[in-house]
Amino acid sequence: MQENTNKSIAINSIIMYVKMGISTICSLLTTRFALLALGISDFGLFSVLGGIISLINIFNTIMLSTSNRFLSVAVGKGNSSEINKIFNVNLSIFLLIALIVLLFAFPIGHWYIHNYLSYAGDINNAKMVFDISIIGSVISSVGIPYNGLLIAKEKFIVFSSVDILTHIVKLAVAYLLIYFFDSKLLIYTITLALMTALPTFVNAFYCKSRYPEYVSFRIIKDKKEYYQVLNFSGWVAYGAIATVGKQQGAALLVNVFFSTVMNAALGIATSINAYILLFTYGITQPIAPQITKSYAIGNSERTNDLLVMSSKAAFLITLLVSLPFLVSCNWILSIWLREVPAYAVSFTLLLIIDSIINSFNQGISNLLFASGKIKLYQLLINTLRIFAIIVAYYVLKAGHEPYFLFVTYIFFSLLIVVCTQWVLHHTLHYDNMILIRRSYIPSFTILFLLMPLVLLRYLDSPFINIVVAETYAILIVFNVALSKTEKLYVLKKVGNIFKRR
Repeated sequence: MQENTNKSIAINSIIMYVKMGISTICSLLTTRFALLALGISDFGLFSVLGGIISLINIFNTIMLSTSNRFLSVAVGKGNSSEINKIFNVNLSIFLLIALIVLLFAFPIGHWYIHNYLSYAGDINNAKMVFDISIIGSVISSVGIPYNGLLIAKEKFIVFSSVDILTHIVKLAVAYLLIYFFDSKLLIYTITLALMTALPTFVNAFYCKSRYPEYVSFRIIKDKKEYYQVLNFSGWVAYGAIATVGKQQGAALLVNVFFSTVMNAALGIATSINAYILLFTYGITQPIAPQITKSYAIGNSERTNDLLVMSSKAAFLITLLVSLPFLVSCNWILSIWLREVPAYAVSFTLLLIIDSIINSFNQGISNLLFASGKIKLYQLLINTLRIFAIIVAYYVLKAGHEPYFLFVTYIFFSLLIVVCTQWVLHHTLHYDNMILIRRSYIPSFTILFLLMPLVLLRYLDSPFINIVVAETYAILIVFNVALSKTEKLYVLKKVGNIFKRR
């Protein structure tokens, strides 16, 4: 059983990485082609109105986490009636919220467009873009319970394939708009809305075909079930607000105390860090539903193994992907940008360090979410994230250099790692020595052994430095971070590859 589930984690991680690679390339090209086709004014319209629509997407992210948790617990227990009940509770909540959004979004959006939007084109075009985009986003919201069920059943190939398809269609349409069609803005808007809504229809069709007993609609009258989901999502929302606030707060603080040139450096660093985190997400997302299901059925040994795996894998992936920047950041940025803005290198390095520290907490939130006991975790940890923004404000106000913003963030990230351990033990009476012995000690050992390569410029060639550092890192990861069983598994797989060749 464990071998099969570990195999599914590996397969789903590969699926996620393929999806991320294709989606990232398509997104970059789509932006370029759409800008050429629409022009700066119409393309900028999406950025302005996207701020309003992104509020719905933040809400979708919050509710997806909630839906994933409850459905994964139900799937872990294997009770079809319970899965159907949880699914319908979530679906009913989303249908009601979708109706409320439709009732209020249009008048509020039109009021904003008429009173505050600065747009050189026809104001009716702006209203059209907003209305169509809202409809697509609302349909996407209704599909979240289906997406949550697919994640709980670990059908990553289904929603990943749909996501790849939507990115390819958007890329193709953006490219065709450069050379064909007159109503470019209308066609592009409809395309984006359809591709936003498409996953709902595909996922719903798949679930109804594959899991009809889970998704058959019925009205659940038990108010406690609705309260439980809404209460859980409220604490998730607090965490999402704190996380987004920390990310956006950096840009606002830099803008308040410095210049837009400094914001450009921050934008570069944030983009690099975001792509690094995508690799971390690709390895940890397939583990998350298995943590929830293992905890739900009371398999503590498997839960411990998955928690250690999530924490250790997140650290190793984050470190290995970040290592080229830690070794030769200025060289990489100079190749990419030619002219590197001031503070771009220091911002990038400090953001990466912050991400490496945060990687130690991977999996812990999944375990706490599985238990349903998230109040203390969300309140303490996310309040610390908010305090990080407040303290950073006073640090910059005191006249310190811009990079002290991220030094402050790093200090609070270290504090959060310690506090998370306390919350885990206090809430679930977890034996923290399991994580410390099996994940943290090997991880800190690797950091200690890598430190000379990061701090010393041992060769004149930055590229050779990266190659040497990555090779050395892989060797010490194999010898230090992997258990005996994991080493044998890797050697077996490598041996099979050479045998086939």
